[in-house]
Amino acid sequence: MAGKGKRVFQIGEYWLSKQARSEAWCRTWYDEAARQTKRASLGTADLREAQERLTEWCVAHLRPENAGLDQISIAEALRVYWEEHGATIPSADNAMVSCRYWLDFFEDKSIAEAAKMPMQRRFHAWLAEEHGLSGSTINRVVSVGRAAVNRAWKNGEIASAPYFAVVEEDEKEPLGRPLTIEETARLIEGMRTEHSVRFCLLMIGTLARPDAVIGLSREQCDLEHGLIRLNPAGRKQTKKYRPVVKLPPMLRAMIKESGPGPLLTYGGKPIRSVKTAFRGARRRAGLGEEVNPYSFRHTLARWMRKEGVPGWEVAAQLGHKGRGLSTTEIYAPFDPSYLDGACAAIERFACELRVKSPL
Repeated sequence: MAGKGKRVFQIGEYWLSKQARSEAWCRTWYDEAARQTKRASLGTADLREAQERLTEWCVAHLRPENAGLDQISIAEALRVYWEEHGATIPSADNAMVSCRYWLDFFEDKSIAEAAKMPMQRRFHAWLAEEHGLSGSTINRVVSVGRAAVNRAWKNGEIASAPYFAVVEEDEKEPLGRPLTIEETARLIEGMRTEHSVRFCLLMIGTLARPDAVIGLSREQCDLEHGLIRLNPAGRKQTKKYRPVVKLPPMLRAMIKESGPGPLLTYGGKPIRSVKTAFRGARRRAGLGEEVNPYSFRHTLARWMRKEGVPGWEVAAQLGHKGRGLSTTEIYAPFDPSYLDGACAAIERFACELRVKSPL
């Protein structure tokens, strides 16, 4: 068999090489029957693209069965994971970035090599020191590689799934510093457009995440039953669960007067962001950068606990929910007492706010 030497990138019996007088990378292998090395052009002179094309070819033509961890590269597992799952999930962009980190660090190393604890520790250190990632972000990156390997195991491509460690995460405050009622009033007064004021009121009235409020439409608001469905029809729920919440009196007039379509528009078009308006209002209110749209959500969550709203009810309002949805939970919003405590606390906050600044 031909001597191997140091190869740029290899998967199983296939590796990358170039022919004389050609810049294009080739898929290269040794043909035992012909007793010679053979090549097939991959049509690119870019090494990264050649690695991807070789991996794609191997995944399409060499799907293993119950293979040992030393026989399959981490690149193969990641490629299959991406094509069969990662590219279709809501967080596809983040999954792609995580896959890149794995490929850049491990290159053509096998799953067995990647799973060795010293190698894992070096990977963690590389992510932290070379790329400045926090502990929580490192763990998200690790979770993508772990998911890829677990998927290969469940599909019967590898004989076992090794353990991939996570790093210890620093405790941190929730996004957005909670505000006092006085600070909330100043912030709203600092808003210069109708849609930015409406954004603030919707954040206070729903405790939703900013993206959910920005995308909220009149069709999601049920005035008859006094409910707001934060997750629009046809949108799949994600880990950032969007619940059905009670419509507080403070929002009823605004929503009743709104026409069909998005609740937040500017110049007749749906808004995509409130960042510019928020930064200006924050500056005029004399507040620091630790205050952001999430501050409304966390301000009201703390207010509710102070007002004696049960923890489970606050969690339901915030959309902190486990997997699955029971039949009871589907019909729960139509219970007359559904989120009564949370809704009443929101209304009390709005009343206090009006004392400081008429809305």
